[in-house]
Amino acid sequence: MPGDEKTEKATPKKRRDAREKEGKVLQSKEIVTAVSILGTFAALAVLSSYIFLQLTKVVREGVEAVGGDFINEFSTYTSVFLNVILDCVMIVMPLCVIVAFIVVISVMAQTRGLFTMKPLKPKFSKLNPLNGIKNMFSAQAVVGIIKGLIELSAIIVVVYGQIESRMTEIVSLVDTEPIYAVVYIANTIFTIIMILCIIFVFVAAGDFIFQWWQFEKNLKMSKQEVKDEYKQMEGDPQIKGKIKQKQREMAQARMMEQVPGADVVVRNPTHYAVALKYDIESAASDSAPRVVAKGMDALALRIVKIAEEHNVYITENRALARELYDTVELGREIPSKLFNAVAVVLSEMYSAKGIMGTVSQTARDRRRNN
Repeated sequence: MPGDEKTEKATPKKRRDAREKEGKVLQSKEIVTAVSILGTFAALAVLSSYIFLQLTKVVREGVEAVGGDFINEFSTYTSVFLNVILDCVMIVMPLCVIVAFIVVISVMAQTRGLFTMKPLKPKFSKLNPLNGIKNMFSAQAVVGIIKGLIELSAIIVVVYGQIESRMTEIVSLVDTEPIYAVVYIANTIFTIIMILCIIFVFVAAGDFIFQWWQFEKNLKMSKQEVKDEYKQMEGDPQIKGKIKQKQREMAQARMMEQVPGADVVVRNPTHYAVALKYDIESAASDSAPRVVAKGMDALALRIVKIAEEHNVYITENRALARELYDTVELGREIPSKLFNAVAVVLSEMYSAKGIMGTVSQTARDRRRNN
């Protein structure tokens, strides 16, 4: 189905789950192989003197042992065997440690230090012969065959080319000193290996690009999977809608509690209603009327009803009600451009309640203090 097509890039959560829960990481075995080969020969170059001295020691001890007395006992054979094992360990161990360290570092660099046994868990799906046949013709298998052919061809071409170009020198080694023959052969082998290493590095780079493409492809998600993940992370939209609705209801309830203490409600006449509060006696000299409640349609009618129940002054001013509703946030003071219009409304309210004299006296006192 079109909705099941994996066309979307993997989300951060998908990548995190693939890494932590399934142990899937971007990794190229060819990178490890190439780095291991280069590291091995670099270690050989560093340890060549040490290895030569150890081999010389082993040969010297063997020659000296030939001329000595030999006791045909089991302990003698055991001692010789242990000495041979110890000599081999002394020669090979440093090289093995360096190579192992290089391999571990190359793997950790690709996996970013991930250690998990999950990929080693048995999967019965691998025993399915149909899956096995399918994997034989997969892109991974085809690329593996191509890599093998490239590496085999490189070995044949490089070895043949080097030997063919050096054939005259190789034949002349018969008449040279053995030590020089050994050095020449060693240099030839080293040259062949270095050329192959360079080729393997390019093969490893190509394999890394393919593995990256395959890794990203396997992690792709369908649109439905992205939606489901969003629901899991952010919550079901219906539940979130109910939560927001509950929050709005609570906010409206708190707002309605402010209506009885308002000074005036401006309405339009049923679509908009805005409740204003202005305590001129306790307000600062630079204060302005503040919007304590506002609503539209049914909410506007509720504000008017509560205002009527608590004898709050109600006036009808279509333009002012709409302007206050659109431009002033709840709990904020009115802007200066609405001062005159609101002052008229407040004057009407004060006049209707018969408190204009008190207001005028308060205003004179504030001007005198300022």
